[in-house]
Amino acid sequence: MSSHALQQHKVCKLHTSTMARAATMSVLMALVVLAGVSSAHADAGFISRTCNKTRNPSQCVAVLSADPHSANASTEHDLASIALQIAADTADHNGEVIGDLSKNSQGTPEGDALGVCLGAYADAAMDLDIDGPTGFDGGDYAGTSKLLSSAKDAGDTCENAFKGIGKRSPVTDIDRQMTERCGVAGDLVDLLIPK
Repeated sequence: MSSHALQQHKVCKLHTSTMARAATMSVLMALVVLAGVSSAHADAGFISRTCNKTRNPSQCVAVLSADPHSANASTEHDLASIALQIAADTADHNGEVIGDLSKNSQGTPEGDALGVCLGAYADAAMDLDIDGPTGFDGGDYAGTSKLLSSAKDAGDTCENAFKGIGKRSPVTDIDRQMTERCGVAGDLVDLLIPK
């Protein structure tokens, strides 16, 4: 074989090897993608099956699906823990929003109503940030459920403060979120209470 023919043979062999490696990589990538898609569907199914045991399945699915940690959950306990954290984060966030609003409304009836809201959310945040995880991690699911039920009332307390002054609440949307997220967390924690 001439040196030119030998060189062409090596180039052809190298090209074939490179194409084979690329094909293998493509197959591996496709398998990884399929595994990820399959896993996502399994997680969505698990969330859906668990949420079907709650009082408001569609709201439960919406709350959990919005948090990426839910995709890694494999037990009802995992989902309840995630929902508890979502409720705590909501209380913290809402308290910050209301605190910012109240700075601009001091000395007005709206400022007083926002003060009531701020107090309700501060209490809820304390319960959910400190007592909630302690009780939950210690297996006191009934106690955690009561904390969530109490924290859930922060939104109603806030809305009622504005009704009391005859004004429309500027925080109705976040009050509704608080009520919904605490309700979902409470329902999921209730699934862990021995019957």
